[in-house]
Amino acid sequence: MSSKLTKINVEDQILQLRKEGLQTVTQINAMNAHGKVLGMDTFSWINPQIDALASALTSFPFKVIWIGDYQQIENCLRLFPDSLKSIDTVIIQDKAEMNLDPKSFVKISNIICIEQTEEALNLLRTVKKEKSIFLYTTGGKMANENKVHFNQFISLFK
Repeated sequence: MSSKLTKINVEDQILQLRKEGLQTVTQINAMNAHGKVLGMDTFSWINPQIDALASALTSFPFKVIWIGDYQQIENCLRLFPDSLKSIDTVIIQDKAEMNLDPKSFVKISNIICIEQTEEALNLLRTVKKEKSIFLYTTGGKMANENKVHFNQFISLFK
């Protein structure tokens, strides 16, 4: 009888670990919708693939206010210049400078570079616009901490 209990427990543990793994993958590798924040449709995406990110940007029905990591923004705008048409404002949250060709930014209304996630999120209050999309992206070693700050910020407006 104890071998039957052990077998069931191991199977339950394997199923639980698989479920947790799938939830983690879903949370990290998919864009998540958060409803309205400051009157804007709000989305977050941890560790987005750049090509999928560019596709998402160009598919939004309204201009995008994007807070994200420098490397993600730089790669997306450099590799997929058509995504520039969809962006109203870029707020870089982890670097105080932008080293891209200035011609790339002609179509973007606001470009803000800052080194702290909390400050970047607080700047959203000053650049918010009705009929806009707010997209938050992050990745790398600070992704989980940044996501916590993002969730705390949006909870203030729900």
